[in-house]
Amino acid sequence: MKKSILTIDKKINLLYVFLLFISSTISYSQEENSNEYRTLKAYIDDFAKNELYIKKSLIEYSNTIIENQLESRSVSTSKKIIEKLKNINSIIKQNDKGFKKNTLLRDSFIKMNEKTIECLNNGSLIMNDYVLLSQLSVSEINTTLSKREVALKSYFEELRQFEKSKKEFGRMNNIKIKSLTGENVLEYNAYQNVLFFKINVLDEKINASIININDNDFKESINALDNAYLDVISKTALYKSTFVDTSLNNENLTYSYFIHSQKKKIIPVFNDFSTAFISLQKLKKTTNNLSQESIEAYNVAVKSYNLKKNALFDILDVIQKNKKIMYNKWLVVNRTFLKNNVKFTDIYEGYTVND
Repeated sequence: MKKSILTIDKKINLLYVFLLFISSTISYSQEENSNEYRTLKAYIDDFAKNELYIKKSLIEYSNTIIENQLESRSVSTSKKIIEKLKNINSIIKQNDKGFKKNTLLRDSFIKMNEKTIECLNNGSLIMNDYVLLSQLSVSEINTTLSKREVALKSYFEELRQFEKSKKEFGRMNNIKIKSLTGENVLEYNAYQNVLFFKINVLDEKINASIININDNDFKESINALDNAYLDVISKTALYKSTFVDTSLNNENLTYSYFIHSQKKKIIPVFNDFSTAFISLQKLKKTTNNLSQESIEAYNVAVKSYNLKKNALFDILDVIQKNKKIMYNKWLVVNRTFLKNNVKFTDIYEGYTVND
């Protein structure tokens, strides 16, 4: 069978994952030889330098993701990030004694890094394993997607807690530390990416059920796609008022509608194909009776099967080509949205602000 037709593009879009790292895995990698700080300014300055160091490292990594590297490379690099964060936490615990024994910032960074490590390990920040998830049952897919969404919300809650700790440390020391304010662009982007991910996972599951000619999986996948599409509609309606820039919101709706609407074309031809396949398998079991009548019936069944298979895969060929165009367009919109809306420079050029 034409498996290549149904294989979703394995190139990935993890940009949102690693851009949200840029804001949230802001880690305090104090130099190993550092001791007690004599002034608050020295402590804050070192804190800012190390924060920016980690950001730059993750930005550099995100650039490789933008170029659509293979999934195997992203997994390898995420492991390197985990090791780096573990090493940073070890250095912090050993060397950062805080300022005048106030370890609020240190402890907040450690907790943030631990949360990032946890989310990388459990996959909640990795949204490119369409093919892997398509091997699960539909109920397992739904459970996995729900868990990842919950984990992602927990991750951003940890980010908000980090920002609170930042402000609290400044209040305790009578200094204002710049922090993220207003709506979190990266959180908004991440939730939009989750919706995109859900649609693609279920689309890949439908493709897998067609390849395997599994009627039950096919029906369950279609039902799950219906629910996911409703989820996209309801949540994008809620998200629409979050930002003036609604380009990503609109593109999610367009892409999801395209994937969902294809079922109208696929369902009837798949059902015909599946019926022809089942009939052919039954005839194969009776080929011991090589009468002229049975041979003619078998030949008719083979012809019918081939015609219906070709009809199905001709439609899937067109869908796949159009989907690739729309998939790539979504990536462009996503990157442009982030470029236009994520602004860190004004936050971190000066780490503290004057009253």
